[in-house]
Amino acid sequence: MNEEYEEIVEEEQHTRDPRMRQLLIVSGLAAFVLIVIAGFSIWYFLSGSDSGNPVAAPRDTSFGNGGESSSALASDREITLTPEQIEAAGFEFATVGETLEGSSETASTTGVVSANEYRATPINAYAGGVVRRVFAELGEFVRQGETIATISSDQVAMAESKYLSMKAELSEAEKRYKRALSLSSISEESRNELDRTTASLRTAEALLSEKKSNYQRSRKLVEIGAVSQKNFERVNTEYETAKANLAEAENRFDRAIKLLDVNPARNNELDQSLTKLRIMQADLAAQRESLLVLGVPKRTVDSLKSASQIDSTIPILAPISGTLTERTINGGETVAANSKVGMVTDLSAVWVIGQVYEKELGKVKTGSGANIQTDSYPGVLFRGTVTYIDPEVDERTRTANVRIETANPGEKLKLGMYVDVALATVGGSEKTAPLVPKEAIQIIDGDSFVFLATDKPNVFRMRQIRTGDERDGMIPVLEGIFVGDRIVTLGSFLLRSEFLKINPEGLG
Repeated sequence: MNEEYEEIVEEEQHTRDPRMRQLLIVSGLAAFVLIVIAGFSIWYFLSGSDSGNPVAAPRDTSFGNGGESSSALASDREITLTPEQIEAAGFEFATVGETLEGSSETASTTGVVSANEYRATPINAYAGGVVRRVFAELGEFVRQGETIATISSDQVAMAESKYLSMKAELSEAEKRYKRALSLSSISEESRNELDRTTASLRTAEALLSEKKSNYQRSRKLVEIGAVSQKNFERVNTEYETAKANLAEAENRFDRAIKLLDVNPARNNELDQSLTKLRIMQADLAAQRESLLVLGVPKRTVDSLKSASQIDSTIPILAPISGTLTERTINGGETVAANSKVGMVTDLSAVWVIGQVYEKELGKVKTGSGANIQTDSYPGVLFRGTVTYIDPEVDERTRTANVRIETANPGEKLKLGMYVDVALATVGGSEKTAPLVPKEAIQIIDGDSFVFLATDKPNVFRMRQIRTGDERDGMIPVLEGIFVGDRIVTLGSFLLRSEFLKINPEGLG
Protein backbone atom coordinates (compact mmCIF):
# COMPACT_ATOMS: atom_id res chain seq x y z
CA MET A 1 0.00 0.00 0.00
CA ASN A 2 2.76 2.45 0.91
CA GLU A 3 4.79 1.54 -2.13
CA GLU A 4 1.76 2.21 -4.36
CA TYR A 5 1.20 5.64 -2.73
CA GLU A 6 4.84 6.68 -3.19
CA GLU A 7 4.63 5.77 -6.89
CA ILE A 8 1.54 7.99 -7.29
CA VAL A 9 3.22 10.96 -5.53
CA GLU A 10 6.37 10.58 -7.59
CA GLU A 11 4.30 10.51 -10.79
CA GLU A 12 2.49 13.76 -9.81
CA GLN A 13 5.79 15.53 -9.09
CA HIS A 14 7.14 14.60 -12.54
CA THR A 15 3.96 16.01 -14.04
CA ARG A 16 4.03 19.34 -12.09
CA ASP A 17 7.83 20.18 -12.33
CA PRO A 18 7.78 21.39 -16.02
CA ARG A 19 4.74 23.59 -15.33
CA MET A 20 6.52 25.10 -12.33
CA ARG A 21 9.64 25.88 -14.37
CA GLN A 22 7.59 27.64 -17.06
CA LEU A 23 5.80 29.73 -14.43
CA LEU A 24 9.10 30.79 -12.86
CA ILE A 25 10.58 31.86 -16.22
CA VAL A 26 7.53 33.97 -17.14
CA SER A 27 7.49 35.61 -13.70
CA GLY A 28 11.20 36.45 -13.95
CA LEU A 29 10.82 38.11 -17.37
CA ALA A 30 7.87 40.17 -16.16
CA ALA A 31 9.83 41.36 -13.13
CA PHE A 32 12.79 42.38 -15.34
CA VAL A 33 10.55 44.43 -17.66
CA LEU A 34 8.98 46.21 -14.69
CA ILE A 35 12.42 47.07 -13.28
CA VAL A 36 13.57 48.54 -16.66
CA ILE A 37 10.41 50.64 -16.98
CA ALA A 38 10.75 51.93 -13.43
CA GLY A 39 14.41 52.81 -13.95
CA PHE A 40 13.70 54.68 -17.18
CA SER A 41 10.88 56.64 -15.52
CA ILE A 42 13.11 57.68 -12.63
CA TRP A 43 15.87 58.81 -15.03
CA TYR A 44 13.44 60.73 -17.22
CA PHE A 45 11.87 62.72 -14.37
CA LEU A 46 15.21 63.43 -12.71
CA SER A 47 16.87 64.65 -15.92
CA GLY A 48 13.89 66.62 -17.28
CA SER A 49 13.56 70.36 -16.77
CA ASP A 50 10.98 73.07 -17.00
CA SER A 51 11.43 76.11 -19.29
CA GLY A 52 14.21 78.38 -17.99
CA ASN A 53 16.21 75.64 -16.22
CA PRO A 54 19.65 74.61 -17.51
CA VAL A 55 19.77 71.20 -19.17
CA ALA A 56 22.60 69.01 -20.37
CA ALA A 57 23.35 69.65 -24.04
CA PRO A 58 23.74 66.73 -26.43
CA ARG A 59 27.29 67.87 -27.19
CA ASP A 60 29.99 67.23 -24.58
CA THR A 61 33.26 69.01 -25.32
CA SER A 62 36.10 67.11 -23.67
CA PHE A 63 38.79 69.76 -23.87
CA GLY A 64 41.36 71.13 -21.45
CA ASN A 65 40.45 73.53 -18.71
CA GLY A 66 42.28 76.35 -17.03
CA GLY A 67 45.45 75.83 -19.01
CA GLU A 68 45.50 72.03 -18.47
CA SER A 69 44.33 70.19 -21.55
CA SER A 70 44.11 66.91 -19.65
CA SER A 71 40.95 67.95 -17.71
CA ALA A 72 37.60 67.90 -19.47
CA LEU A 73 35.53 71.02 -20.00
CA ALA A 74 32.05 71.11 -18.56
CA SER A 75 29.15 69.97 -20.68
CA ASP A 76 27.07 72.61 -22.44
CA ARG A 77 24.14 74.13 -20.55
CA GLU A 78 21.14 75.84 -22.11
CA ILE A 79 19.54 79.04 -20.84
CA THR A 80 16.00 79.88 -21.95
CA LEU A 81 14.69 83.43 -21.57
CA THR A 82 11.22 84.87 -21.82
CA PRO A 83 10.33 87.27 -24.66
CA GLU A 84 10.27 90.11 -22.12
CA GLN A 85 13.81 89.30 -20.99
CA ILE A 86 15.01 89.16 -24.60
CA GLU A 87 13.52 92.56 -25.38
CA ALA A 88 14.95 94.17 -22.24
CA ALA A 89 18.42 92.69 -22.67
CA GLY A 90 19.25 94.25 -26.05
CA PHE A 91 21.66 91.47 -26.95
CA GLU A 92 24.50 92.03 -29.38
CA PHE A 93 26.27 89.20 -31.17
CA ALA A 94 29.64 88.60 -32.81
CA THR A 95 31.03 85.93 -35.10
CA VAL A 96 34.08 84.18 -33.69
CA GLY A 97 37.13 85.35 -35.62
CA GLU A 98 40.55 83.80 -36.13
CA THR A 99 44.11 84.55 -35.10
CA LEU A 100 47.47 82.84 -35.17
CA GLU A 101 48.20 80.71 -32.12
CA GLY A 102 51.33 81.61 -30.20
CA SER A 103 52.83 78.17 -30.81
CA SER A 104 52.84 78.60 -34.61
CA GLU A 105 56.27 78.37 -36.20
CA THR A 106 56.31 81.49 -38.38
CA ALA A 107 58.43 84.48 -39.28
CA SER A 108 56.62 87.60 -38.13
CA THR A 109 56.94 91.06 -39.60
CA THR A 110 54.92 94.14 -40.46
CA GLY A 111 53.84 95.14 -43.92
CA VAL A 112 52.14 97.80 -45.98
CA VAL A 113 49.20 97.17 -48.30
CA SER A 114 49.82 98.25 -51.89
CA ALA A 115 48.04 97.83 -55.20
CA ASN A 116 48.62 94.71 -57.22
CA GLU A 117 50.43 96.32 -60.14
CA TYR A 118 49.45 93.45 -62.41
CA ARG A 119 45.83 94.48 -61.90
CA ALA A 120 46.40 98.21 -62.56
CA THR A 121 45.48 99.50 -66.04
CA PRO A 122 46.18 103.04 -67.30
CA ILE A 123 43.45 105.24 -68.76
CA ASN A 124 44.65 106.87 -71.97
CA ALA A 125 43.36 109.72 -74.12
CA TYR A 126 44.01 108.54 -77.69
CA ALA A 127 43.11 111.92 -79.18
CA GLY A 128 44.42 115.29 -78.06
CA GLY A 129 42.00 118.02 -77.04
CA VAL A 130 40.33 119.92 -74.22
CA VAL A 131 38.78 118.13 -71.25
CA ARG A 132 35.12 119.07 -71.13
CA ARG A 133 34.02 117.13 -68.05
CA VAL A 134 35.31 114.52 -65.61
CA PHE A 135 32.68 112.15 -64.22
CA ALA A 136 34.65 109.87 -61.88
CA GLU A 137 36.19 110.88 -58.57
CA LEU A 138 39.43 109.52 -57.15
CA GLY A 139 38.77 106.35 -55.15
CA GLU A 140 35.44 105.72 -56.86
CA PHE A 141 34.57 102.29 -58.25
CA VAL A 142 34.03 102.29 -62.02
CA ARG A 143 32.90 99.57 -64.38
CA GLN A 144 34.53 98.57 -67.63
CA GLY A 145 33.27 100.80 -70.45
CA GLU A 146 31.99 103.49 -68.08
CA THR A 147 32.68 107.07 -69.18
CA ILE A 148 35.45 108.61 -67.07
CA ALA A 149 35.66 111.95 -68.91
CA THR A 150 34.84 113.64 -72.23
CA ILE A 151 37.25 115.48 -74.53
CA SER A 152 36.59 117.93 -77.37
CA SER A 153 39.11 117.23 -80.14
CA ASP A 154 39.68 118.99 -83.47
CA GLN A 155 41.57 115.88 -84.54
CA VAL A 156 38.38 113.84 -84.20
CA ALA A 157 36.27 116.39 -86.07
CA MET A 158 38.68 116.41 -89.03
CA ALA A 159 38.82 112.61 -89.08
CA GLU A 160 35.01 112.39 -89.16
CA SER A 161 34.85 114.96 -91.99
CA LYS A 162 37.37 112.98 -94.02
CA TYR A 163 35.41 109.80 -93.40
CA LEU A 164 32.22 111.39 -94.79
CA SER A 165 34.07 112.61 -97.90
CA MET A 166 35.47 109.15 -98.54
CA LYS A 167 32.01 107.60 -98.13
CA ALA A 168 30.67 109.98 -100.78
CA GLU A 169 33.53 109.17 -103.16
CA LEU A 170 32.97 105.45 -102.64
CA SER A 171 29.30 105.87 -103.50
CA GLU A 172 30.26 107.53 -106.81
CA ALA A 173 32.79 104.82 -107.57
CA GLU A 174 30.12 102.14 -107.04
CA LYS A 175 27.82 103.94 -109.47
CA ARG A 176 30.55 104.16 -112.14
CA TYR A 177 31.32 100.50 -111.77
CA LYS A 178 27.67 99.50 -112.10
CA ARG A 179 27.33 101.69 -115.21
CA ALA A 180 30.41 100.12 -116.81
CA LEU A 181 29.11 96.69 -115.94
CA SER A 182 25.71 97.34 -117.49
CA LEU A 183 27.31 98.54 -120.74
CA SER A 184 29.18 95.29 -121.14
CA SER A 185 27.72 92.44 -123.16
CA ILE A 186 27.36 89.84 -120.43
CA SER A 187 25.44 86.59 -120.60
CA GLU A 188 22.69 86.10 -118.02
CA GLU A 189 24.46 83.18 -116.36
CA SER A 190 27.76 85.03 -116.16
CA ARG A 191 26.00 88.12 -114.82
CA ASN A 192 24.43 86.10 -111.98
CA GLU A 193 27.79 84.55 -111.10
CA LEU A 194 29.41 87.96 -111.11
CA ASP A 195 26.69 89.33 -108.83
CA ARG A 196 27.20 86.46 -106.37
CA THR A 197 30.97 86.81 -106.31
CA THR A 198 30.69 90.58 -105.99
CA ALA A 199 28.41 90.22 -102.95
CA SER A 200 30.76 87.66 -101.41
CA LEU A 201 33.71 89.95 -102.01
CA ARG A 202 32.04 92.90 -100.27
CA THR A 203 31.05 90.71 -97.32
CA ALA A 204 34.61 89.42 -97.00
CA GLU A 205 36.02 92.96 -97.22
CA ALA A 206 33.66 94.23 -94.53
CA LEU A 207 34.47 91.28 -92.26
CA LEU A 208 38.20 91.82 -92.74
CA SER A 209 37.81 95.49 -91.84
CA GLU A 210 36.05 94.57 -88.62
CA LYS A 211 38.56 91.86 -87.68
CA LYS A 212 41.45 94.17 -88.50
CA SER A 213 39.96 96.81 -86.21
CA ASN A 214 39.61 94.28 -83.39
CA TYR A 215 43.16 93.03 -83.97
CA GLN A 216 44.74 96.49 -83.86
CA ARG A 217 42.77 97.46 -80.77
CA SER A 218 43.63 94.21 -78.98
CA ARG A 219 47.31 94.59 -79.87
CA LYS A 220 47.42 97.96 -78.11
CA LEU A 221 45.49 96.65 -75.12
CA VAL A 222 47.69 93.59 -74.69
CA GLU A 223 50.76 95.84 -74.67
CA ILE A 224 49.40 97.66 -71.62
CA GLY A 225 48.06 94.48 -70.02
CA ALA A 226 44.37 95.34 -70.45
CA VAL A 227 43.56 92.04 -72.16
CA SER A 228 45.04 88.58 -71.80
CA GLN A 229 47.40 86.97 -74.29
CA LYS A 230 44.81 84.24 -74.83
CA ASN A 231 42.17 86.76 -75.96
CA PHE A 232 44.70 88.46 -78.24
CA GLU A 233 45.59 85.16 -79.89
CA ARG A 234 41.90 84.45 -80.52
CA VAL A 235 41.44 87.89 -82.15
CA ASN A 236 44.60 87.35 -84.24
CA THR A 237 43.29 83.99 -85.47
CA GLU A 238 39.99 85.59 -86.50
CA TYR A 239 41.92 88.32 -88.34
CA GLU A 240 44.08 85.83 -90.27
CA THR A 241 40.99 83.79 -91.17
CA ALA A 242 39.25 86.92 -92.49
CA LYS A 243 42.29 87.71 -94.68
CA ALA A 244 42.25 84.19 -96.11
CA ASN A 245 38.51 84.43 -96.80
CA LEU A 246 38.99 87.74 -98.60
CA ALA A 247 41.74 86.29 -100.79
CA GLU A 248 39.47 83.41 -101.75
CA ALA A 249 36.60 85.80 -102.52
CA GLU A 250 38.88 87.89 -104.73
CA ASN A 251 39.98 84.79 -106.64
CA ARG A 252 36.37 83.74 -107.24
CA PHE A 253 35.52 87.26 -108.36
CA ASP A 254 38.47 87.35 -110.78
CA ARG A 255 37.41 84.01 -112.26
CA ALA A 256 33.88 85.32 -112.74
CA ILE A 257 35.23 88.38 -114.58
CA LYS A 258 37.32 86.23 -116.90
CA LEU A 259 34.33 84.07 -117.75
CA LEU A 260 32.33 87.06 -118.88
CA ASP A 261 31.75 87.55 -122.55
CA VAL A 262 32.69 91.20 -122.35
CA ASN A 263 32.77 93.59 -125.26
CA PRO A 264 36.51 94.32 -125.72
CA ALA A 265 35.77 97.98 -126.18
CA ARG A 266 34.29 98.10 -122.65
CA ASN A 267 36.74 95.75 -120.97
CA ASN A 268 39.29 98.42 -120.05
CA GLU A 269 36.67 100.75 -118.57
CA LEU A 270 35.23 97.96 -116.43
CA ASP A 271 38.68 97.02 -115.10
CA GLN A 272 39.51 100.61 -114.22
CA SER A 273 36.23 101.21 -112.40
CA LEU A 274 36.64 97.99 -110.45
CA THR A 275 40.20 98.86 -109.42
CA LYS A 276 39.09 102.32 -108.30
CA LEU A 277 36.23 100.81 -106.30
CA ARG A 278 38.52 98.42 -104.42
CA ILE A 279 41.00 101.17 -103.57
CA MET A 280 38.28 103.40 -102.19
CA GLN A 281 36.76 100.58 -100.14
CA ALA A 282 40.15 99.91 -98.54
CA ASP A 283 40.73 103.62 -97.85
CA LEU A 284 37.32 103.99 -96.24
CA ALA A 285 37.93 100.95 -94.02
CA ALA A 286 41.26 102.43 -92.91
CA GLN A 287 39.66 105.77 -92.09
CA ARG A 288 36.92 104.03 -90.13
CA GLU A 289 39.58 102.22 -88.12
CA SER A 290 41.30 105.55 -87.41
CA LEU A 291 38.10 106.91 -85.88
CA LEU A 292 37.73 103.85 -83.65
CA VAL A 293 41.35 104.12 -82.50
CA LEU A 294 40.79 107.78 -81.58
CA GLY A 295 37.99 106.69 -79.27
CA VAL A 296 34.91 107.45 -81.35
CA PRO A 297 32.27 104.85 -80.38
CA LYS A 298 31.47 102.25 -83.04
CA ARG A 299 27.78 103.13 -83.05
CA THR A 300 28.69 106.78 -83.73
CA VAL A 301 30.89 105.84 -86.69
CA ASP A 302 28.24 103.53 -88.16
CA SER A 303 25.54 106.20 -87.91
CA LEU A 304 27.70 108.98 -89.42
CA LYS A 305 25.99 109.96 -92.70
CA SER A 306 26.09 113.76 -93.02
CA ALA A 307 28.20 116.75 -92.00
CA SER A 308 25.55 117.79 -89.46
CA GLN A 309 26.40 114.69 -87.42
CA ILE A 310 30.08 115.56 -86.98
CA ASP A 311 30.85 115.77 -83.26
CA SER A 312 34.29 116.54 -81.88
CA THR A 313 33.43 115.23 -78.38
CA ILE A 314 34.63 111.74 -77.50
CA PRO A 315 34.41 109.75 -74.26
CA ILE A 316 37.34 108.37 -72.30
CA LEU A 317 36.25 104.95 -71.06
CA ALA A 318 37.35 102.79 -68.13
CA PRO A 319 39.44 99.93 -69.58
CA ILE A 320 38.55 97.52 -66.73
CA SER A 321 36.29 97.40 -63.69
CA GLY A 322 37.98 98.61 -60.54
CA THR A 323 38.82 101.57 -58.34
CA LEU A 324 40.05 104.86 -59.78
CA THR A 325 43.42 105.04 -58.00
CA GLU A 326 44.91 107.83 -60.10
CA ARG A 327 43.41 110.88 -61.84
CA THR A 328 45.54 113.51 -63.54
CA ILE A 329 42.96 115.65 -65.38
CA ASN A 330 40.35 118.25 -64.57
CA GLY A 331 37.82 120.09 -66.68
CA GLY A 332 39.31 122.72 -69.00
CA GLU A 333 42.76 121.16 -69.18
CA THR A 334 44.43 120.31 -72.47
CA VAL A 335 45.67 116.78 -73.00
CA ALA A 336 47.97 115.43 -75.67
CA ALA A 337 47.19 112.46 -77.87
CA ASN A 338 48.06 109.06 -76.33
CA SER A 339 48.61 110.62 -72.89
CA LYS A 340 47.82 108.89 -69.60
CA VAL A 341 44.99 110.56 -67.69
CA GLY A 342 44.38 108.10 -64.85
CA MET A 343 44.64 104.56 -63.51
CA VAL A 344 42.02 101.93 -62.69
CA THR A 345 43.04 99.17 -60.28
CA ASP A 346 41.25 95.95 -59.43
CA LEU A 347 41.50 95.82 -55.62
CA SER A 348 39.83 92.43 -55.20
CA ALA A 349 43.40 91.19 -54.66
CA VAL A 350 46.27 93.30 -53.28
CA TRP A 351 49.93 93.08 -52.43
CA VAL A 352 51.39 93.33 -48.94
CA ILE A 353 55.03 94.39 -48.87
CA GLY A 354 56.86 93.23 -45.75
CA GLN A 355 60.49 93.36 -44.62
CA VAL A 356 62.20 90.17 -43.46
CA TYR A 357 65.54 90.18 -41.64
CA GLU A 358 68.33 88.45 -43.50
CA LYS A 359 68.73 85.83 -40.75
CA GLU A 360 65.17 84.63 -41.45
CA LEU A 361 65.27 84.78 -45.26
CA GLY A 362 66.34 81.15 -45.45
CA LYS A 363 63.10 80.12 -43.76
CA VAL A 364 60.86 81.83 -46.32
CA LYS A 365 60.32 80.82 -49.93
CA THR A 366 58.04 81.84 -52.79
CA GLY A 367 54.81 79.89 -52.87
CA SER A 368 54.65 79.53 -49.08
CA GLY A 369 51.63 80.75 -47.17
CA ALA A 370 51.24 83.96 -45.22
CA ASN A 371 48.62 85.25 -42.79
CA ILE A 372 47.77 88.92 -42.52
CA GLN A 373 46.00 90.71 -39.67
CA THR A 374 45.12 94.32 -39.01
CA ASP A 375 43.82 96.14 -35.95
CA SER A 376 41.08 97.58 -38.15
CA TYR A 377 39.42 94.14 -38.35
CA PRO A 378 40.10 92.16 -35.15
CA GLY A 379 39.54 88.46 -35.59
CA VAL A 380 39.75 88.58 -39.38
CA LEU A 381 42.61 86.60 -40.92
CA PHE A 382 43.60 87.29 -44.53
CA ARG A 383 45.44 84.39 -46.15
CA GLY A 384 48.00 85.08 -48.87
CA THR A 385 50.94 83.60 -50.73
CA VAL A 386 54.53 84.79 -51.00
CA THR A 387 55.02 85.64 -54.69
CA TYR A 388 58.36 87.49 -54.66
CA ILE A 389 61.44 87.84 -52.47
CA ASP A 390 63.73 90.77 -53.24
CA PRO A 391 67.19 89.44 -54.15
CA GLU A 392 68.82 92.52 -52.58
CA VAL A 393 69.14 93.14 -48.84
CA ASP A 394 68.96 96.73 -47.65
CA GLU A 395 72.39 97.63 -46.27
CA ARG A 396 70.98 99.91 -43.60
CA THR A 397 68.12 97.79 -42.21
CA ARG A 398 69.52 94.35 -43.16
CA THR A 399 66.10 93.36 -44.47
CA ALA A 400 64.73 92.27 -47.84
CA ASN A 401 61.30 93.07 -49.20
CA VAL A 402 58.87 90.18 -49.43
CA ARG A 403 55.74 90.52 -51.53
CA ILE A 404 52.59 88.66 -50.50
CA GLU A 405 49.53 88.46 -52.72
CA THR A 406 46.21 88.08 -50.93
CA ALA A 407 42.54 88.18 -51.76
CA ASN A 408 40.79 91.29 -50.48
CA PRO A 409 37.10 90.45 -49.95
CA GLY A 410 35.01 93.55 -49.58
CA GLU A 411 38.17 95.59 -50.23
CA LYS A 412 38.74 95.74 -46.47
CA LEU A 413 42.49 96.14 -46.90
CA LYS A 414 43.15 99.76 -47.92
CA LEU A 415 46.17 100.94 -49.84
CA GLY A 416 48.86 102.16 -47.45
CA MET A 417 47.39 100.31 -44.45
CA TYR A 418 49.86 98.84 -41.93
CA VAL A 419 49.32 95.14 -41.20
CA ASP A 420 50.91 92.31 -39.22
CA VAL A 421 52.27 89.45 -41.31
CA ALA A 422 53.09 85.89 -40.27
CA LEU A 423 55.06 84.01 -42.92
CA ALA A 424 54.97 80.22 -42.94
CA THR A 425 58.55 78.98 -42.55
CA VAL A 426 60.18 76.07 -44.31
CA GLY A 427 59.54 72.99 -42.18
CA GLY A 428 57.45 75.00 -39.72
CA SER A 429 53.81 74.60 -38.77
CA GLU A 430 50.96 77.03 -38.55
CA LYS A 431 48.18 76.92 -35.96
CA THR A 432 45.24 79.25 -35.70
CA ALA A 433 42.86 79.82 -32.82
CA PRO A 434 39.38 81.32 -32.50
CA LEU A 435 39.36 84.94 -31.32
CA VAL A 436 36.59 86.55 -29.24
CA PRO A 437 36.00 89.96 -27.64
CA LYS A 438 36.82 90.18 -23.95
CA GLU A 439 33.28 91.26 -23.05
CA ALA A 440 31.88 87.97 -24.43
CA ILE A 441 33.64 85.92 -21.73
CA GLN A 442 32.08 85.41 -18.29
CA ILE A 443 33.74 83.79 -15.25
CA ILE A 444 31.79 81.23 -13.22
CA ASP A 445 33.50 79.37 -10.36
CA GLY A 446 36.87 80.43 -11.74
CA ASP A 447 36.23 79.00 -15.22
CA SER A 448 35.64 80.91 -18.48
CA PHE A 449 32.39 80.62 -20.41
CA VAL A 450 30.77 82.10 -23.51
CA PHE A 451 27.14 82.02 -24.56
CA LEU A 452 26.37 80.78 -28.07
CA ALA A 453 23.30 81.72 -30.07
CA THR A 454 21.08 78.86 -31.23
CA ASP A 455 18.41 78.45 -33.89
CA LYS A 456 15.89 79.62 -31.29
CA PRO A 457 16.17 83.35 -30.49
CA ASN A 458 15.34 82.84 -26.81
CA VAL A 459 17.66 79.87 -26.19
CA PHE A 460 21.39 80.24 -25.53
CA ARG A 461 24.03 77.59 -25.01
CA MET A 462 26.58 78.17 -22.24
CA ARG A 463 29.95 76.67 -23.13
CA GLN A 464 33.16 76.44 -21.15
CA ILE A 465 36.35 77.51 -22.94
CA ARG A 466 40.09 77.63 -22.34
CA THR A 467 41.65 80.97 -23.20
CA GLY A 468 45.01 82.48 -24.08
CA ASP A 469 46.43 85.92 -23.33
CA GLU A 470 44.43 89.06 -24.02
CA ARG A 471 45.61 91.48 -26.68
CA ASP A 472 43.86 94.80 -27.37
CA GLY A 473 40.56 93.60 -25.93
CA MET A 474 40.57 90.34 -27.90
CA ILE A 475 41.25 86.91 -26.38
CA PRO A 476 42.28 83.75 -28.28
CA VAL A 477 40.35 80.62 -27.38
CA LEU A 478 42.49 77.51 -27.20
CA GLU A 479 39.65 75.03 -26.74
CA GLY A 480 35.88 74.97 -26.64
CA ILE A 481 34.57 76.90 -29.66
CA PHE A 482 35.24 77.22 -33.36
CA VAL A 483 35.83 79.98 -35.87
CA GLY A 484 32.47 81.10 -37.26
CA ASP A 485 30.45 80.37 -34.10
CA ARG A 486 28.00 83.13 -33.16
CA ILE A 487 28.35 84.32 -29.57
CA VAL A 488 26.75 86.91 -27.31
CA THR A 489 28.83 90.00 -26.53
CA LEU A 490 26.60 92.68 -25.03
CA GLY A 491 24.25 90.90 -22.63
CA SER A 492 26.47 87.95 -21.74
CA PHE A 493 26.55 89.14 -18.10
CA LEU A 494 22.74 88.95 -17.97
CA LEU A 495 22.89 85.32 -19.14
CA ARG A 496 25.48 84.59 -16.45
CA SER A 497 23.19 86.12 -13.83
CA GLU A 498 20.24 84.10 -15.11
CA PHE A 499 22.24 80.89 -14.85
CA LEU A 500 23.37 81.66 -11.28
CA LYS A 501 19.83 82.61 -10.29
CA ILE A 502 18.65 79.18 -11.36
CA ASN A 503 21.78 77.48 -10.02
CA PRO A 504 22.83 79.40 -6.88
CA GLU A 505 25.37 76.67 -6.09
CA GLY A 506 27.12 77.48 -9.40
CA LEU A 507 28.28 74.61 -11.57
CA GLY A 508 27.62 72.21 -8.76
